[in-house]
Amino acid sequence: MVSASGRGDRSSTSAAEYWTGLLTTPGHPLATQLPDEPLVDWHERGLLGELENARVLDVGCGAGRNTRWFAEQGATVDGIDLAADLLDTLRPTMPAAVTLTAVDVLRDPLPAGEYDVVYDSGCFHHIAPHRRITYLQRVLPLVRPGGRFGIVAFAAERMDMPSDLDVVTTGDTYGGMTFSVEDLRAIFGALTPIELRAVHPDREGTFAADFLNAALFTQP
Repeated sequence: MVSASGRGDRSSTSAAEYWTGLLTTPGHPLATQLPDEPLVDWHERGLLGELENARVLDVGCGAGRNTRWFAEQGATVDGIDLAADLLDTLRPTMPAAVTLTAVDVLRDPLPAGEYDVVYDSGCFHHIAPHRRITYLQRVLPLVRPGGRFGIVAFAAERMDMPSDLDVVTTGDTYGGMTFSVEDLRAIFGALTPIELRAVHPDREGTFAADFLNAALFTQP
């Protein structure tokens, strides 16, 4: 449950109003339309595979900035997020290749089939530690063999956030949890790593916050 202050478990549908408010607050870092720096970089370097006619799942798509970017590269994109009201507002503005669905990634049925790319920008780090296994069991099978899984999350090397024990004992996910590059390598160890690194700050035309880590994997 999320209180009026926005504290608690932000991964359930009870947090939908909180996320809608956050993502539409003028001046908030997440109220941007720019795509993530790693996405643009990985695409330029050919690490994402061919996006033209690819099938992409954007987990925790929020205001749809990365969803739109994938569609602009020629992909067919399913964007899923808790913020149902926000998605209702976004649908008329999205390219025809985009489908937006209000989904609780841990509890609701997920889109069917396999994807060439599954991408998570800022969803995973709001999921409580004891729920991560559920995420892995539900999301990773959606990546086709040879497909890509990409993630951007708060960086433990550059942020001071609560420990897993703090989150489990209080039931409060605070502002999110942090992960080092090696944490991400271990958690997603069922996949084959392609690149794990800090987000490169200040790249023009991208969302490039210096408090984030990025990781790209392929499904064996």
